Amino acid sequence: MKSDTQVDVLFVGAGPASLAGAIRLKQLLNQAGRTESVAVIEKGRRIGHHCLSGAIFEADVLDELVPNWRERRDRFVVSALANRVERDELYYLYNSRSGLRIPHRLVPDTMRHDGNLMISLSEMVRWLASIAGETGVEVYPGFAAGKLIIEDDWVKGVRLVDRGLDPHGRPQSNHCPGETIHAGVTVLGEGSLGPMGAQLIRSFGLDRGRNQQLVSLGVKEIIRLPEGNSFGPNRAVHTTGFPNIGTFGGGTLYSMEENVVAVALVLGLDWRRADLNPQHELQVFKSHALVREWLKDGTVIEYGAKTLPEGGYYAVPELVANGAMMIGDDAGLTNVAKLKGLHYAIKSGIVAAEAIAEAIAQGSYASDRLKGYERRLAQSFVIKDLAASRNYRQVFAKAGPRLGLPLSLVQGWLPRLATRPDHAGLRPAAGKKKKVNGVDRLSDVAFSGTNHREEAPSHIDILNTALCDDCRARFGLYPCEAFCPGEVYRAVNGQMVLSPTNCLHCQTCRAKCPYQNVHWKLPEGGDGPMYRRM
Repeated sequence: MKSDTQVDVLFVGAGPASLAGAIRLKQLLNQAGRTESVAVIEKGRRIGHHCLSGAIFEADVLDELVPNWRERRDRFVVSALANRVERDELYYLYNSRSGLRIPHRLVPDTMRHDGNLMISLSEMVRWLASIAGETGVEVYPGFAAGKLIIEDDWVKGVRLVDRGLDPHGRPQSNHCPGETIHAGVTVLGEGSLGPMGAQLIRSFGLDRGRNQQLVSLGVKEIIRLPEGNSFGPNRAVHTTGFPNIGTFGGGTLYSMEENVVAVALVLGLDWRRADLNPQHELQVFKSHALVREWLKDGTVIEYGAKTLPEGGYYAVPELVANGAMMIGDDAGLTNVAKLKGLHYAIKSGIVAAEAIAEAIAQGSYASDRLKGYERRLAQSFVIKDLAASRNYRQVFAKAGPRLGLPLSLVQGWLPRLATRPDHAGLRPAAGKKKKVNGVDRLSDVAFSGTNHREEAPSHIDILNTALCDDCRARFGLYPCEAFCPGEVYRAVNGQMVLSPTNCLHCQTCRAKCPYQNVHWKLPEGGDGPMYRRM
């Protein structure tokens, strides 16, 4: 890519929303005989390296994007179709030893997954990227967008992060200044807590009148099981209850390829315990008698962490500005009542593409011409589903997990419930952590494959070190030492020491730091985790 590049439409982030949008847009342009350029940039070293999800997928949305996808013999398609949910189970875990399986007839329709596909999101986006290439989309991994270019209330493109700087920000012999990519439309599909999405919202006030976004953190391991294991294929298990840590969330176990299971714990970031360590709680979850039996003699082969937006309908910001729009998790399009976001992300990319194609035909990328995206989204199942569960996550935030569960059944009848930032309710540590045998945090980080150039400037900064002392005095410890799933933050002799090379790019620190004292920015393109099966 040249130092100053011009494209007609630029998608930032090669997740499912961006790739679906780029594919659909190029399809429409090709059908119309137009030659506008469509490009996707991705900060990961390879496509899929930074993609992590549950992931149970309602695949019908692909019919609109790739009509013959079921007939293709691509590896991803064959694997996904072979991994349909045939055993869909929900358990309430009372304590570390016992649990009750909820009869399927009593499980709300929104939480049923029969016939859905259990997939690797990393593999899915690699497949989508190959289809994008077939349609004429240019896909560039290893390019990190550091800043939106905004001139006269108009988004003009992005500036990429510099490469080859030393720890003090000085150019080294391999220095390469960040390229500028000018675009007629810049589409932000970075995923949850996207920095460019945050800049767009802040610059144009797109969240006026909206609820505070709520965020959860998922920590996940891929585990290889021995032959003849008790978990078995085509099985999806969801749990609630144990470990009882007083926050919204639950556990999941999904079969993947033969003798491989994905196990995860999802926790609302509004947890109160200042010493809560999500990676440790995943090990506690795995110590439950049922889970331990299912995973018996298993070996961890991959680990990762990712946040997901759960504020729902009332937290979705305006999604367009002059020359820009947001899609997928950048737009907050996750339905926590269904435990799903992938098909919403793909649909948002599709309808965004249709709106952009209209704007191209009209010769204007002004926000009023791009508003067709919001109208199409409102008419689709995406906003209709989010509206139906509009207070779902809020009732748990207000009432806690025990009262929140019955209230969630009537949440649609309640008036709009306001929210507060996830870090606002943090309290001092409550007691001793449960000791379990499991994988320690640094060993899990090694399974993520995360890698950052050692001599590069830190992409994580503490804005005011004095506030760290206040934080420790207030909570009795440094909460960031506990809440970071990558062990980036460590106290050494009373001083906070950062290990940014451990970073998993989940950005939990941005949302959970009680003093909002962390500045997280994108490192060089190609740095970060290297997920393959997530």
